[in-house]
Amino acid sequence: MQKSALFTYLSRAYMLDVLHAFALDSGPWRFNELRDRLDVPPTTLTNRLQELTDTGFVRRESYDEIPPRVEYTATEKLLDFGPVFGCLGLWIDKHGWDPEDAQTSNEMD
Repeated sequence: MQKSALFTYLSRAYMLDVLHAFALDSGPWRFNELRDRLDVPPTTLTNRLQELTDTGFVRRESYDEIPPRVEYTATEKLLDFGPVFGCLGLWIDKHGWDPEDAQTSNEMD
């Protein structure tokens, strides 16, 4: 995956939120647990989990039970991505980040 393609992938709605949840706790996660923790619209969360599964960041395990049970677990690929969030945290600690300032800056452009 090229850098620009990765940036496009990561900029999808709630993608970083879902990745961050798995980086903090590799799982297993059930769909409703993630939805409740992240407050992500169900359709969006379904799409993000499918994309993360398709790209090898998350493993999906379905169990032959009634009611059906599906769990999602971070793969090594996602866990290796975890330090990116640590670097972002250090950057925020050093420079600060106020979304209101960013919005004001964009309005001035």
